[in-house]
Amino acid sequence: MATALKGSQKAAAMLAQLGTERAALVLKNMTEVEVVTLLQEMAQLPPLEMDDVNRLVQEFANRVVALASVGQGGMDAARKLLRERLGAARADEVLAQLASSSFAHPLSFLQRVDAAQVASFLADEHPQIVSLVLTHLPPDFAAEVLKELSSELHAQVAYRIATLGRVQPEVVEQVAEVLQRKLSVAMGSGGAALLVGGVQGLVGILNNSDRASEKEILTALEGMDADLAEEVRSQMFVFDDVVRLDDRTLQRVLRHVVPKDLALALKGVDEAVREKFARNVSERAAEDLREEIEILGPTRVSIVEQAQQGIVRTVRELEAQGEIVLVRGEDELVG
Repeated sequence: MATALKGSQKAAAMLAQLGTERAALVLKNMTEVEVVTLLQEMAQLPPLEMDDVNRLVQEFANRVVALASVGQGGMDAARKLLRERLGAARADEVLAQLASSSFAHPLSFLQRVDAAQVASFLADEHPQIVSLVLTHLPPDFAAEVLKELSSELHAQVAYRIATLGRVQPEVVEQVAEVLQRKLSVAMGSGGAALLVGGVQGLVGILNNSDRASEKEILTALEGMDADLAEEVRSQMFVFDDVVRLDDRTLQRVLRHVVPKDLALALKGVDEAVREKFARNVSERAAEDLREEIEILGPTRVSIVEQAQQGIVRTVRELEAQGEIVLVRGEDELVG
C-alpha cells in the first residue's frame, strides 16, 4: 500500500467501507474499549487511494476465506465464529459474498462517492442501466442517489428495478468499467450470475427513501403497472404499520427506541395513535412521553418523518435478528 497501515488502522479503514448501518452492527458486537480505539483510529486515518482500499478489502476477504478453510470445521466453523462475533444476519451476508467469489462487487466503489455525484454520472444513462446500478448499492445509499435523479426518471427506474431478473456478471462489469472511466477509479470483478433487483430490491430502496419520494414513485408506478405497484406496497413496512403491531411486539420494539425519538415520531399524529404507544410503556414513561411531545412545540414535518423512519428501521432490524416476526399480506403482524 502507498501508506503502510498497522493492524488497528486496517480495521478502522475496513470499517469505514461498510457504511454507517453495517458498521454500527459490527461495533455493537465489540467491547467499549475496542469501539473507542477503533473510532479513534478511524478519525486519524491518513488519506487513502482507491487502490489502497481495494487491496485492503481483498486482504480482508483472503483472511476470511482462510478462516473458512482451516481446521476441521471448514465453512461451518467460520459461520459459527462469524455469527458469534457479527450476529447471524451479518455473518450470513459476509459468507454469501465470499461464496460469490468476490467480497468487493464491481460497483461497490460507488458507495465511496457522494450520492449527488453518482446521480450526475447516471443522469444521461438509460433507465435500465440506472436500475442495474441502484440494485447493486445498499438500499439506503440507492435511495439517496434516486432522490438526486430527476423526477422524470423515478418511475421508469422504479419499474425496471421491480422487473429486473438475473443479470450476467459481464454486463455488470461493463457498466462498472464505464463508470470507472467516468470517475477515474479502478475496481475488480468476477462472480456467478446474480439475482438482483426484483420487487424486494425496489422495496428495500423505497423503505429507505423519504416519504415524499416514496409516495411519488408508487403513484407513478401505479400508473404504469397497477398490479406491480400493489405487490410492492404489500411488501413494504411503513410507520402506519407500526401502529398495527400487537402490544407484545410493540413493547419489544419500544425497548430499542430512544424516548425523545418516539416523542418526535408521535408529534402531530392522532391521539388514538399516541395512546397506542403510551399504553405499551410504563405509566411514568407514558407521562414523560406526553410531556416531551408538548415541550417540542411546532416541529418540521421532515424531522417528524425522519424519527418515524428510525422506528421503522428498528422494527426491520429486530425482524432481521429474529426477535420479532412480521406477517405481511393481510396487515397482520405477529410477535
